[in-house]
Amino acid sequence: MGMAGFGALTAKTAWLQVVNGPSLAAVAQAERTVTWVNRAPRGDILGRDGTVLASSAVSYDIGVNQVKVAQYERTEMQNDPGTGQARSVVIGHGAAAAAEQMAEILGMDAQELGAKMVGESTYVVIAEAVAPDTWRRINALAIPGVEPDQRTRRIYPAGSVAGNVLGYTYEGDGRALIGSAGLELTQNDALTGVDGRGSVEVGKSGAIIPTGEQEEVASTPGVGVRTTINPDLQAVAQEAIDEVVDAQGADWGCVVVMEPATGKLLVLADSDAVNPASPADTPEASRNARSVQSIFEPGSVGKVVTFAAALEEGVMDPEDTWTVPYSWTAANGQSFHDSHYHETQTLTSAGVLAESSNVGTVQIGERLDDAVRYDYLKRFGFGEVTGIEMPAESAGMVTAAADWDDRTRYTTMFGQGIAGTALQAAQVLATVANRGVRVAPRVVDAWIDGEGKATEQEAPAGVRVISEATAQTLTQMLIGVTQEGGTAESASIDGYLVAGKTGTTEILTEDGTVASFVGFTPAHDPAIAVAVFVYRPRDTYGGTVSAPVFRKVALAAMHSLGIAPDPGVIAAQAAAEADAAAEAARNESGDEEG
Repeated sequence: MGMAGFGALTAKTAWLQVVNGPSLAAVAQAERTVTWVNRAPRGDILGRDGTVLASSAVSYDIGVNQVKVAQYERTEMQNDPGTGQARSVVIGHGAAAAAEQMAEILGMDAQELGAKMVGESTYVVIAEAVAPDTWRRINALAIPGVEPDQRTRRIYPAGSVAGNVLGYTYEGDGRALIGSAGLELTQNDALTGVDGRGSVEVGKSGAIIPTGEQEEVASTPGVGVRTTINPDLQAVAQEAIDEVVDAQGADWGCVVVMEPATGKLLVLADSDAVNPASPADTPEASRNARSVQSIFEPGSVGKVVTFAAALEEGVMDPEDTWTVPYSWTAANGQSFHDSHYHETQTLTSAGVLAESSNVGTVQIGERLDDAVRYDYLKRFGFGEVTGIEMPAESAGMVTAAADWDDRTRYTTMFGQGIAGTALQAAQVLATVANRGVRVAPRVVDAWIDGEGKATEQEAPAGVRVISEATAQTLTQMLIGVTQEGGTAESASIDGYLVAGKTGTTEILTEDGTVASFVGFTPAHDPAIAVAVFVYRPRDTYGGTVSAPVFRKVALAAMHSLGIAPDPGVIAAQAAAEADAAAEAARNESGDEEG
């Protein structure tokens, strides 16, 4: 080689070493570097008592590069008979040798596993949802081409309990879990953590190079969410509403249990509740919370607003009397009738409410200006979202009084011509129970960070809707609904006073009715307000369909909250039963003498 050629070679070598050397080294390092993501666990969702309702677990899907596995040689150290020296001996090749070692760890058949590992693909999944300890045992085998795919999976230990509240997730880009319904959706930003990362340098055999660069950045878990839900009571309510929906052949039903003074929801139950672990197993229409999304005319539950307004505005007293025929025609020619035929009777205002008379209600409602009644509907929360931390809440529909026609002017007095949700109906009775102050319902109690520190949600400010005196008077009237002669005797509970209102309304868009009962107990010191709605039951009336569900759920709530029966109520109920038995005996004796 001449001097010119030697000079050119020297110059090229220098260029490779000084100019291009670092970049070539970086490329080489990148080619032998294996990186991974340390998935951040999604925050837990808890019941009010700390019961875990949703959590996350890190697992691995194990895949293989079939091309690399085919080149695998399994070796072991054996003594050479000739020399007596230990030496490495190949005892197996390729997929068969790899499968033989991995099968027992994975609990799989070796031949079936080996068959999955044969081919030309650079990535085939051979096992899913493998626990971290299992992956560590597989990884220790150092089989080239066996690759982990770390995933965070959502676990719902309580199954479908509160499923419509919790919602569910799906796996988005980069294996990240993303909320798709319920609290998983509305609290997604808080629940989502920050992923970490890691990397190591490996040799051609797939083994880690001890002197190579290694990096490990831990993930930051998501924030936990503690709900207001009582899991045990939620389970009771779900079972009760499922039973009545099945027995009645109804489309669906829901139960809401609310603390009147705090707005905290102990129960937000929908029939056929979704199991968040497998949402596809539930019809799409049943995967969300109808209790906050579906709207319908509240029916006679809406009479509570009319009576509250009449009492507050001073146009009616509970002892006022009314002449109530079966049917009645207003001055504008609109006719109305009661749900059951009866002779003309004289009822007090309290009696009109207890018997849920449409005719008596419209006579009372006539004493109020339309704009005033509209204002009370809005004050009680109809036509506005409550702000609960659930997706797609409906505001319902309440048209302005100026837009009411001759008939709507009257139907709005008894809960028709407006539409609302079960949650809004519960809010109405909770407002009466809370001495006339409306407190917005909520289902999130606190957020809990990775160190266990809880940040309580600020209690919503109450809004005065009616005076305390009006609320007390209306409560006493609503107690009559659950007493003998009222429309909801089946809602009464031994040892506790119940105040409430039945509701039955026709569905405008299809055949059938919505049967409901909304009430609170203990009536004079309310701990809970409960709303029960059943959509298109076989039977018609809220007193026979929904009131028994109220009774079952409310009694369970009294036990759960540790509220003992009232001795005074027990004595009064016993006396009333004795009087009724004596009256029956007298009537029977009179029949025999006759």
